[in-house]
Amino acid sequence: MKMVPPMRHILIHYFTNPAEVNIRVLGEGNINDTFLASSPEQTLVLQRINSLVFPQPERLIHNLQIVSEYLQSYTGQEKQRWQDTVLIPTLAGEGSVKDEENNLWRALSYIDKSISIAEVQNTLQANQTGWALGRFHKKLAGLNVQLLEIPLPGFHLLSSYLDKYDALNHRSSSSKNIQRCRESIASNRMAALSLERAANNGSISTAIIHGDPKIGNILFDKKTGKALSIIDLDTIGPGFFQHDIGDCLRSVCNRGGESNPASTTEFDMVFCQATLKGYLGEAANLLTAVDLEYIYDGIRAITFELGLRFFTDYLQGNVYFKCSTPETNLQKALTQFTLLQDISEKEFHIRSLISEYSN
Repeated sequence: MKMVPPMRHILIHYFTNPAEVNIRVLGEGNINDTFLASSPEQTLVLQRINSLVFPQPERLIHNLQIVSEYLQSYTGQEKQRWQDTVLIPTLAGEGSVKDEENNLWRALSYIDKSISIAEVQNTLQANQTGWALGRFHKKLAGLNVQLLEIPLPGFHLLSSYLDKYDALNHRSSSSKNIQRCRESIASNRMAALSLERAANNGSISTAIIHGDPKIGNILFDKKTGKALSIIDLDTIGPGFFQHDIGDCLRSVCNRGGESNPASTTEFDMVFCQATLKGYLGEAANLLTAVDLEYIYDGIRAITFELGLRFFTDYLQGNVYFKCSTPETNLQKALTQFTLLQDISEKEFHIRSLISEYSN
């Protein structure tokens, strides 16, 4: 593949012979541009950080350096094949590099013989996704959360997202889909804020979280089908376990994915059971009784938050999430709000499973 000048400018910082490097686009991330760079020397994942989304990208590098050093020094035994994603320094030992257009780039380790999936297809994948997140939380529990910075201002701060939404000029619209989104936000906003209220009054404590543990960020072993790694560590930092668990369940249990038509979207309880069993079987001892009580609130909050963010971005002209059509964000918002309604109707069953697998 012919390389653009900025890519060539980056390769010289990571490879002694850049002319031997093959480049291909990797993944379909919503935010950053990701490439697989391979040569006889080494194979890396190179990412150009989206400065519009991450206005302080140095925070990402700071967090990744600390987490990478900690994970590489970890001496505990693994129950199955597991490879942590870590930051790879430049040839000069730097954590990142800027291109000629002042974009920040970083390199991550490549996990070989792995696959990613867009949608969970069976209970093994659901169980392993939950286990992987539990393993991730458990491994990082020994790292001081105060060493990490919040990667994004207002990250997972629902009240902030609501303020942005409220500040928009909400002109009247004849679109039924827009009206449905507005009605869902109005009717669910107070309940969705319950987790934030618990955080504000000190009922739940801060921990190191992944920040975006959706199914697409779990790698699986090609041979065994078991979870192998968690990738996309841009959002790692201080937060609440409930956000991570909630986002994991939201992603796994929406069998059609974020682009699924709202009319066929539902929260799959079979996958919910498998995911909770995997997570709590690995990490239940990290959570207090109050933490466990608020897991359901986390599922509800994160689903509402994502629907709100998709809808807000749609109203703003699709400036944050990558979109294939002008209506993509609106359809994704409808899917999340439909999922939220189903989650609300299944609250008792979800709470019962949490109680069962935490004991």
